[in-house]
Amino acid sequence: MAVNFLLLLVVYMLSRWMFYYANIGSFQDVTMGDMMTMSWGGLRFDVSALCYLNALCIIMQFLPLKCRHTARYQRVVKVIFLIVNILGVVVNVADIAYFEFGGRRTTASIFSEFGGESNLGVIFLHSITGYWQVWLFGVALVAAVVLLYYNPIKEDRDKADFAPDKIYYPVHGVVFVVAALLAFGGMRGGFGLKMHPMRQDSAEIYCKKPHEAAIVLNTPFTIITTLHKKGYEDPHFFAREELDGIFNPIKNEHPRGGEMRKLNVVVFIMESFSMEYMGFFNRERDGGRYAGYTPFLDSLLAKSYSFEYGFANGMRSVDCMPAAFAGIPRYINPYCYFLYSNNTLQGLPQMLRDEGYTTAFFHGAPNTTLGFKGFTNSIGFERYYGKDEYGDDKDFDGTWAIFDEPYLQYFADKTDEIARRGKPFFVTVFTASSHDPFKVPDEYESTFTRGEIPMHRVISYADYAIGQYFERIKGKDWVDNTIFVFTADHCGVSCREDYNNEMGRFLIPIFFYTPGGQLPVKCDSTRLVQQTDITPSLLGLLNYQKPYFSFGKDVFSTDSTFVNFVFNDRNGNSMYYLDDLMIEYSGNRLYGIFEYKKDFSLKNNLLRRKDEFPQLPFMQRQMEAIIQQYVTRMKDNELTAKPR
Repeated sequence: MAVNFLLLLVVYMLSRWMFYYANIGSFQDVTMGDMMTMSWGGLRFDVSALCYLNALCIIMQFLPLKCRHTARYQRVVKVIFLIVNILGVVVNVADIAYFEFGGRRTTASIFSEFGGESNLGVIFLHSITGYWQVWLFGVALVAAVVLLYYNPIKEDRDKADFAPDKIYYPVHGVVFVVAALLAFGGMRGGFGLKMHPMRQDSAEIYCKKPHEAAIVLNTPFTIITTLHKKGYEDPHFFAREELDGIFNPIKNEHPRGGEMRKLNVVVFIMESFSMEYMGFFNRERDGGRYAGYTPFLDSLLAKSYSFEYGFANGMRSVDCMPAAFAGIPRYINPYCYFLYSNNTLQGLPQMLRDEGYTTAFFHGAPNTTLGFKGFTNSIGFERYYGKDEYGDDKDFDGTWAIFDEPYLQYFADKTDEIARRGKPFFVTVFTASSHDPFKVPDEYESTFTRGEIPMHRVISYADYAIGQYFERIKGKDWVDNTIFVFTADHCGVSCREDYNNEMGRFLIPIFFYTPGGQLPVKCDSTRLVQQTDITPSLLGLLNYQKPYFSFGKDVFSTDSTFVNFVFNDRNGNSMYYLDDLMIEYSGNRLYGIFEYKKDFSLKNNLLRRKDEFPQLPFMQRQMEAIIQQYVTRMKDNELTAKPR
């Protein structure tokens, strides 16, 4: 067992180094010395994961029973060992490719995230072809585990070779107890009586930055240790009675009065649309030569109210809708897949339905994808239009969803159909083609520039598809009475060094297009916008008259108490922006201060000069209040405007 265990430790260490090199763009500050430290620390997590995975084999190999010494018994142990450990190697290798999309090691939430998928086989086959180098590496590791497995017994042992029972059973009983204690200590990460078992955040002691913990960890460990994950713990920054006075997520407690403006609302959630892909926001880059990959959206931005700094509140598709439509940013875990996902929310679709709106959600993927259908239902969308309702598989990309161009034409026709009913409407479409497997329809194979990475071509195709949607609805009488809102769900794969940092990974386009002139044309360089601001800003534009819940703000507010902030979080590494300053906060500790508008790449940490920033105490106090409000309200299921 020890020989085979050492083999697995080598395999896991090779996976760690491959993980680092494959994702080196996310770890540009990691030196060779840092890697050695993290690798040494990673051994503890590898031992822990392997003890969990091989608990049954350890028991079987050390039980004080003579039947262990038969070839048949050892064949059973070998089969169990190979099945369990090949599975462990596979999930560990899979995260090498998946990390760039999730930004963290996979946890047990993966079972919730993809548990309802109807086309997992197709997605898995595509991942093999799309990341064949990674999977080739995985095959080599699996082959090593199989071929180098050490089988201690090939033939049954002669009974005469055994020691007398009075010696055999006591000796082997002691060996079993020692092995069990070693395995138990390996699982916990040590034998200290006062130490807690290792958790994911334990890896941070070997890192300079929290996100580097992904190098230290391994995926079997993160999955196993989150299978029975507990909820948030109240940080107790402030007394409960003073918390609302610092930051209150209840909005519109004293409405302005007057009639509600029942404008139509159309929201585009654009899959993986990073701000870095768009020429409009990057006109000064590369000496003014950067054109981007979104000519139509650039032209639309020139007629819209946009923001120079727009931020996602999460890093996955499932983080977007809770933020945009229920005011719930991601904090450490995806809301939809965490323990509190059954909490009662006050969703924008339901609020507008109560005011007489028709509401509908559109997404061209299978209806089980990522649990969207269940979530949209929980926040008040009346109808869900997915791949099933589209009903024509000739436009299916073969892996993920209906191609954007035909699906957005379908969306345009359905929107017009809804408009003809005479009621105000709120509809949302979630585009899909700018997603792995990065495919465009065959007729466009030579149409769109391939750019520097595969994502660029599908971004260009998605941009074209959105342009065709507006061509389809041109001249419709409902258009001038409509607010069009555009946001990305999260950032896509980056290829620009200036965006490859803790700010750049969250920068997305968020803008409002009002053909009827309800908003001025402007690119706002002072006010900051985030996904959680979408609902408050829309409700402000509509002059909504009731209280509601949101961690965001109305970016169009003229109130003198307006706070120009953004809050987002990357797996416990929280960031708070106020006007021109950004702070980073993790583990109840401030560890980063940046003047991000002057230092776009976040190269200059001003932590040592913190006394020069008088706004810092306010910022830290606000951030801690947001975190405490988030945690306590999640635990107490208080995510609506009802008083505590």
